Amino acid sequence: MVTSDRAARSGRGLLAVIGGNEDRDGDRAVLAALMRALPMERPRVLVLTAASGAPAELWQHYRAAFDTLGGEPFWLDAREASALNTPAVMARLAAVDLVFLTGGDQHRLLDTLGDTPAFELIARRHAEEGLAVAGTSAGASALGARMPRGDEGSQIAGGPPGPLPPGLGLWPRVVVDQHFSERKRLSRLIQFLGVSPGHVGLGLDEDTAVFVHPDDGLEVVGSGTVTVLAGGGPGTRLQAMGPGECWSLDEVSLHLLTPGLRLAGPPWPEGTPQALQRLMDFSDQN
Repeated sequence: MVTSDRAARSGRGLLAVIGGNEDRDGDRAVLAALMRALPMERPRVLVLTAASGAPAELWQHYRAAFDTLGGEPFWLDAREASALNTPAVMARLAAVDLVFLTGGDQHRLLDTLGDTPAFELIARRHAEEGLAVAGTSAGASALGARMPRGDEGSQIAGGPPGPLPPGLGLWPRVVVDQHFSERKRLSRLIQFLGVSPGHVGLGLDEDTAVFVHPDDGLEVVGSGTVTVLAGGGPGTRLQAMGPGECWSLDEVSLHLLTPGLRLAGPPWPEGTPQALQRLMDFSDQN
């Protein structure tokens, strides 16, 4: 039970991945659900726009949205890693309740945030102090163990891509793709599995999110669907083939999750697919 609107929770905080293009001006269903999922009355929200090429414009949208939804928003306008390495930034990160990573370019975000004391603080507070972390579009992809490079096509005919670069790793063994149905990215997510053995692929439609609650419950909110893919095993790798030859990924499973789904475990309800159980296994952070 929360005894104060600033009461810290022990253990892992909420993790939220959003497929991009979420409503920020109307009913704001996804963002409203995100705010409701936090245990304090007026959450302090740090909006990090490092992925964006137009950070000031994005900040104006999110400042209005989070303020309307009862939050206390702050802007962290970091465009290079050195901008994060200040006492003021570290103090702010130590005090907020939610870190929100905007869309843009996930590689710009990783170049700015990855391997910094600021991210070490975010990761520690998320794991131990209940800090919530959310990302949308590129920000969502960056939260996975591996992430799209951004230059992959959507068609499978070109053969498997090269190895995917590491993400921030807050969701272990998961590759997050976004704008999923809108940009017809099913085939490329299958490719990602082939070069990321042992991972689970998560495809998020726009205005749709997956929340992983601190009690290990999974929830889907928004207006679209979530696609979960698993295939092969830890030893599976796709090999690029020549013209007229074949490459394959065996035993691919596909699951569609719709808004309103809530899944609690472990122990898992009877019949819960193995792919969803793997998706929710946070025991290995590699």
